[in-house]
Amino acid sequence: MRISLSGLVFAFLTPLAIMAAPTPPQVRPDHPRLLATTADFERIRGSVTQPGPLNDAFILLRETAEREYAAPPFEREVIGRRMLAVSRNALRRILNGALLYRLTGETKWASRAEQEMLALASFSDWNPSHFLDTAEAATAVAIGYDWLYDTLPPESRRVLREALVKHALQPGDSDQLWWRGRSSPNNWLQVCEAGLTLAALAIAEDEPEFAARALARAHGNVPAIFGTYEPAGAYVEGTMYWEYGTTYHLMLVEALRSATGSSGVLTGNPAFLQSAAIVNLLTGPSGDFFNYGDSVRQRRFMPAMYWFARETRRPDIVATEHATLRTLPNDSIVRSDNTPFPNRFLALALLWMPTGPAPVPVAPPASWSTQGPSPLVIFRRGSGPDSLYAGMKGGRARISHGHMDAGSFILEAGGVRWTTDLGMPSYHELEKAGVDLFGKDRWAVYALGPHSHSIPLIDDARPDEEATATLKAFSAADQSAVLDLGPLYAKQATRLRRGLRVASPTAILLRDEFEGVTPGARYRFSWMTHAAVETDATGVTLRKGGRTLRLAVVADAPFEIVNEDASQPPASYDARQSGLRRVSILVTAGKPAHVLELRATLDETASKPFSPGPSLSTWSSDLP
Repeated sequence: MRISLSGLVFAFLTPLAIMAAPTPPQVRPDHPRLLATTADFERIRGSVTQPGPLNDAFILLRETAEREYAAPPFEREVIGRRMLAVSRNALRRILNGALLYRLTGETKWASRAEQEMLALASFSDWNPSHFLDTAEAATAVAIGYDWLYDTLPPESRRVLREALVKHALQPGDSDQLWWRGRSSPNNWLQVCEAGLTLAALAIAEDEPEFAARALARAHGNVPAIFGTYEPAGAYVEGTMYWEYGTTYHLMLVEALRSATGSSGVLTGNPAFLQSAAIVNLLTGPSGDFFNYGDSVRQRRFMPAMYWFARETRRPDIVATEHATLRTLPNDSIVRSDNTPFPNRFLALALLWMPTGPAPVPVAPPASWSTQGPSPLVIFRRGSGPDSLYAGMKGGRARISHGHMDAGSFILEAGGVRWTTDLGMPSYHELEKAGVDLFGKDRWAVYALGPHSHSIPLIDDARPDEEATATLKAFSAADQSAVLDLGPLYAKQATRLRRGLRVASPTAILLRDEFEGVTPGARYRFSWMTHAAVETDATGVTLRKGGRTLRLAVVADAPFEIVNEDASQPPASYDARQSGLRRVSILVTAGKPAHVLELRATLDETASKPFSPGPSLSTWSSDLP
């Protein structure tokens, strides 16, 4: 049975309609129809030879594929509970090979991609118990099948169609899968619905019922993810998972547009459209991320940025990506050890990248904040790699890929990252050691729990994982902000607030106020760093990269400064953290209310006298 392909209008269905045999969608009859059409490929082919970023990306794509051309296809290998590495690496090879065939006409690339797809199809399954593995493998085979349809032998088409049904569409054809229908959806929803939808669209003329159900679920379920971006575009799971979930979201959008004529409501959310610009705000002058939660620190090439630049007509958004391409071939992007460029989404950059020269960067705002599930503030002074960049995070720990990092802060100045957030540890290594990573053991993991973050602690007790730190004050003009951390410490204090203010182009002020702490309890202010540390009676001197940063401390009670080696966390399953230091300022509570202030100043080596400033309640605020 084949569906009617006369039109390009899809009747978007609600979740309730999914239960009642969705109408087969109207799908473009010809191939290719996923993400791009023949006309799109012809347009790109005519532009890739012209000097500029598009040509740079094409050269990188070709060199990457050449380095993998002679490698054997991947075999089914499950590491721990994941086959994810195999799916992702196969996706890279198939997308690169299929696109190179479309742009050059060289059949060797089509044959190589076909070889990789048939290898995937021969697997016993695509590890549906960890459905991300299934979704990424389905994406690889669906796009390869579609882009190479005209050159694939009929037998290969049959094998690949059957694999998409057996390994993806059948195991994904249930509304009871855990990542569907969640009150707090995460990147799984975007990745899995996208992979299934691309699989369904690729073979819609042969499997219309699967296509109808897959598209209905995508349109009915995926809009719930927009809450993860709201209110202003800061993805709750951090920058790394923003790239993951959002890139699959964009593939879903573009496949629906090219195959059915419309993506419905999947692109209209203002916070979603703003999110790429926010990723740039969360990138410091060093080029590294403000890596709260499960995010890596190093920013890498992100093809998704090109889609947002095109969609929002903001070419400046991709200035960082263009700068990365301009470094070729002199860094890890094209490595001397003949290993390929690892980003499996590289081919997408060529689909979404404009022709012509690189855009001129636009200076980011000096002050920015957002509320929502993970309140954030960012302040900048100056420009260039040596400029000052400071930020602070609120929110709560028990969210998707969350850490106990509410109240943590970041500082870059003089070209140095002075604070450290360890980011995401190796989940596989922890699970192999028997750690219940998303349950009872999560906060015992050093990189996830409170003792590896620059947050307050009272008697070293964990903050409440379900409580939320909110943004109470923010002033763009004064470059200051105040977080209410009290709910996290409600069992130990009646009030706890932390303020951050930019004092000068080379200095910030941090102020903690806490009340109702039991007399004799120990209050800890932590500063995590990879700098060399020297302490004295009035503060701390940090040294790194030929620069110094002086942390001058004042408090309304005696305090002790402790410099700890944090390179070897206590548990055997925790990874070693070479060079990590924990600077603690300890105050013993002795009266109803206390205040502690720290002034961090670049290129000072001794504390200059200063007295605690005004109460946080007097700091100005732009918030309603």
